[in-house]
Amino acid sequence: MKDREWKTYLEGSLQKGAAVRSEKKEETVARCREIMREQAVSPAGERTGFWQFLSDVFRFEGLSIFGLQAGALFLVCIQIGIINDVSHYIPAFTPLFALAVMPPLFRSQYYKMGEMEAVTRASGAEITLAKLILAGAANLLCMTVVLCMVIHVRQSGDGIGQMILYGLVPYLVCMSALLRFIRLQRKEKIPFCAVATAGSCVIWGISAKALPQMYETSATGVWLILFAVFAGFFGREIGFILERKREGKLYGIIN
Repeated sequence: MKDREWKTYLEGSLQKGAAVRSEKKEETVARCREIMREQAVSPAGERTGFWQFLSDVFRFEGLSIFGLQAGALFLVCIQIGIINDVSHYIPAFTPLFALAVMPPLFRSQYYKMGEMEAVTRASGAEITLAKLILAGAANLLCMTVVLCMVIHVRQSGDGIGQMILYGLVPYLVCMSALLRFIRLQRKEKIPFCAVATAGSCVIWGISAKALPQMYETSATGVWLILFAVFAGFFGREIGFILERKREGKLYGIIN
């Protein structure tokens, strides 16, 4: 008799629960329809413009970007004062500014925030582009200071066009490789990228001592060709970023 009572009680409870679940389901569906109707008639929220977004990125990343560039500039300025034929060593200096860009650009990969950036209203490509603009402004300022110091040490502005090429070619090489690395590689390879960028400073420094003919007026045509080639590579990577930005996609690999 006791088992029969339990059976009757359980059957009644289950039937009651099914009725309650059905009632709640209909209530949820009705509420969802109401929300969709409200969104259909309400005006869309105003999108944040890119320059406002750039200002926001500067607020969060500006100190890091400009602080690291200032540190690299300080190291370069120390070397300028103690090196002979300092204009030949400009190619060994500018990769340091590309190296200083790495921490802000790789921060999301290092902390595994790429997936979160991919689902934000501002795409990951837009975030990367904003950081590049800020880093580019800092790089331009620092390289201008370096050029002015070299002219001051040499007491002459002769060959300023060549010195600009000496600085831009290694910088474009490193930045093109850096952007390609962000697009195709995972965070485990970040130390390799840092070592390769730092190693390029050593290679260019050795070339300044071992191959002085590279820095003669007759070699200007070679530098112009190198500049055109690597400016093309850098421009192509910027094009990839802009394409991802238009599509609202991430620039790079989600770790």
